[in-house]
Amino acid sequence: MNSQPKRFDYAELAKPDRTHARIYTDPDIFHEEMEKIFRRSWVYVAHESEIPNPGDYVTTYIGLIPVIVTRDEAGKIHVLVNRCMHRGATVCPYEKGEAKTFTCPYHGWEYALDGRLNAVGLPRGYNPGEIDKDKLGLREAAKVGSYRGIIFASLDEVPDISLEEKLGPAIPILDAYMDLSPTGEIEVGKSGVYKHAYRGNWKIQVEGSVEGYHPIFTHHSAFETIGRTMGINPKSSFTGSGKTGLLGRDLGHGNNILEVYNYTDEQIRQRYPQAYIDLLKDAHGEKRAMAALRTRFNLVIFPNLAILEYQFRVTRPVQVDLSEVRIYHTMLKGLPEEFSAINLRRVREHEFFYGPAAFGGPDDYVAFERIQQGLVADEEAPWVLLNRGYTTEQIDAEGCRYGDLTQETQQRAPYYEYRRLMARTLEAV
Repeated sequence: MNSQPKRFDYAELAKPDRTHARIYTDPDIFHEEMEKIFRRSWVYVAHESEIPNPGDYVTTYIGLIPVIVTRDEAGKIHVLVNRCMHRGATVCPYEKGEAKTFTCPYHGWEYALDGRLNAVGLPRGYNPGEIDKDKLGLREAAKVGSYRGIIFASLDEVPDISLEEKLGPAIPILDAYMDLSPTGEIEVGKSGVYKHAYRGNWKIQVEGSVEGYHPIFTHHSAFETIGRTMGINPKSSFTGSGKTGLLGRDLGHGNNILEVYNYTDEQIRQRYPQAYIDLLKDAHGEKRAMAALRTRFNLVIFPNLAILEYQFRVTRPVQVDLSEVRIYHTMLKGLPEEFSAINLRRVREHEFFYGPAAFGGPDDYVAFERIQQGLVADEEAPWVLLNRGYTTEQIDAEGCRYGDLTQETQQRAPYYEYRRLMARTLEAV
């Protein structure tokens, strides 16, 4: 019997203008993605506001691997594999909390917040030399870094670019997101978390987080409600030519952005109190403050994080055809009490479109499942087309590809990095 692993030509399976249905349906490709992308590149794990104090922790996943993100007694952040070194049980069953140690429920092995093995159950039963506590601490991510409180990690020592290089042209966009707070800080998940599972591949949500082509077809009820209650027509941006004046950009390393709105100065003054605008100008300077107030966008940091106006959206692959999405609502930190209505509006507008019974999110998850259902017909129709606007893409001054919002520059963007990462051999990484 041939036990050689399958070899895939990812340059052929993920072409610049199309992807093969197989990359969404083949379990072998899925497991290779978990090794080459999730285990061995920069992956989002948490935000520092979720673990503000020593002893705080959250649990999450890097691909299929359960991890604990902790802040130890000295304030240092650790990303620990949530797996007892004795017999393999997870040592922390909760999504978040505060702890001094983590204790395995099976045999009482106890670990410190930095992963060190403190003690084992019934230690006298071990003979001399059978336990080396220095070597039996929880395994820790090889690389951990953060930018503006956003924590990324890699389980293995493989990332060939620094975190700063990974983020690249996304950095000023992240700055603008944070600069809506006078302190330049946000709080993630304190005002709510939505959890959704859908029967589809993880990459469908990554593509869908920056989808500018579908809204007028998929979100009829949302657009009608906005028009009826707010007196504006969201469809007005979509012309018969398909040109909106808003852009999708490839930011490099799989990252990409979809512009949702660009407010004029007058629209900014209509939307926000002048005193709040002045507060941000005093805090960040006029140029940075106005940049933060003007832009609304959907940003993907490949492979698993999307940042939208009011949320951090985290996509977790579970199986080749099953994914979990966690949407962590974000609030602006440091707002004086007189501006509390701004954070309240963030909650209400988020609920309107993204909640479990909202006008937008549920539509998308139905579409994602129908995509997965159709992709099994990979012999009859093997290709997923991402070629809208491909021949008219342009390059900006930063070297980033861009096209109109309804085109698919932003959907193509992740696959440049996908091809690069998946072309590496497991032996090389």
